[in-house]
Amino acid sequence: MHEQLTDRLRPFVPQPVIKARRAIIKGVRSVRHAKAEWPLVSLQLGRLGTLNYRRRSILARRMLDVHANVQCAHTHDEMVRIVRQVFALPDDQPGCIVEAGCYKGGSTAKLSIVAPEVGRRLVVFDSFEGIPENEEPHDTTIFGDRARFAPGAYTGQLSEVVDNVARWGEPDVCEMNPGWFEDTMPAFRQPIAIGFVDVDLAASTRTCLQHLYPRLIPGGVLFSHDGHLPLCIDVLRDRNLWRRIGGPPPEITGLGTTKLVRIRKPR
Repeated sequence: MHEQLTDRLRPFVPQPVIKARRAIIKGVRSVRHAKAEWPLVSLQLGRLGTLNYRRRSILARRMLDVHANVQCAHTHDEMVRIVRQVFALPDDQPGCIVEAGCYKGGSTAKLSIVAPEVGRRLVVFDSFEGIPENEEPHDTTIFGDRARFAPGAYTGQLSEVVDNVARWGEPDVCEMNPGWFEDTMPAFRQPIAIGFVDVDLAASTRTCLQHLYPRLIPGGVLFSHDGHLPLCIDVLRDRNLWRRIGGPPPEITGLGTTKLVRIRKPR
């Protein structure tokens, strides 16, 4: 009787739940993998709420495949937070997804998987030459780790990024803008719905805010992955900078306490 009931219910139970249950019964560590998949599969925000469990599972699995095969500077949970925000946007809101600083293309591939689901383009800015020349006196992060950003560090060649996105993501939705931010961003004119900025330097953070935040739609969000770096925190807290950009400091969540901080533009 129990087995018959289980067989009838199985088609309606999400695969991550089945995997987690099997892992618990068998006592294997793969339960962690199933649990990692669950945040996206169970998500009920915005357009993602219209996707069935199978589609959500495919989306989550593809993102996990990227994380397993492409060197990433972010955690899976951090990208889940960004993806949740992408799907939380109203369908009638304009704007592309922007990424500044893509390293090897792991985050690019993940965002490119999400972009078609919400009908948005992904615009990528990167030097593809690594960290620029700088004399910024980075020392320790808010977590006590050492931070040093030598010129050329975190390099991902354009060909390498393109190859990773072609293999693991959706290259057709991507627009690559190679070059230093101060050269490529001033001409950018598209409205931005969501942005992901991972640039390490205070000077680069300032450049991105100056050129990207004004293009952000009301209610749109920029994520900075440099909220653990004191020099970048100073930039994000600079009231004079925000006044020059065009308004009071926006709502910034997690500043000074987490690596990934959320900057929401007022409506």
